[in-house]
Amino acid sequence: MSERLKQKISKRSTKISFWFIRHGQSEDNVFVDQATVMNDAPLTERGRREAVSVASYFKKNGVRVTDIYSSPLGRSYQTAEVIADALNLPIKARDGLRERNWGAWKDMKWFEVAKNLENMSIDGRFGFIPEGGESWEQMERRLFSALEEIADENDAGENILIVTHKGCLRAVLPILGKAGRDRHEEFSVETGTLTKFSFDKDTFDFVGLRPEVD
Repeated sequence: MSERLKQKISKRSTKISFWFIRHGQSEDNVFVDQATVMNDAPLTERGRREAVSVASYFKKNGVRVTDIYSSPLGRSYQTAEVIADALNLPIKARDGLRERNWGAWKDMKWFEVAKNLENMSIDGRFGFIPEGGESWEQMERRLFSALEEIADENDAGENILIVTHKGCLRAVLPILGKAGRDRHEEFSVETGTLTKFSFDKDTFDFVGLRPEVD
């Protein structure tokens, strides 16, 4: 999947970077012990400030953002809205950037899901499908399909912002960085974090840059 994406981008005449952004802090990020694995909690005031800080980073560093894509879920889309307003760009929502569908597990707390998964191997977890939901493998495939579509749509794009979720980033970033999915926990970025992947260098310029929040 990642190789198909890189092949598509290698045919372009312009260089391209994906700037992955985990949405700003949401209400469920504050009350994490009560948070269910699937929710649509809105941003907190801090989450909005994190989004403002992301936009300020691009302006201060002279990064010309060409496109903004977002998961349609509230906390991601709200993050994208703040950034888009500051940069005067439209938002392109993509269902393929949504968080994982946990099906029958959707109302479970995160600690309950973790307990159910803890005895599975990485390969077992990768293929496990909650009833009515999707596996990690299916989510990963969906995410890379979305990224391929985004690359196809942006022949002239150089700096493309992608606002999505923690679990999505834990699926995508290790594969792009050739770290292997068994190291996915190393890519558990904080809210409001920027992670840039430069395809011309086939590497991360940096991982986990988190702009300061005033």
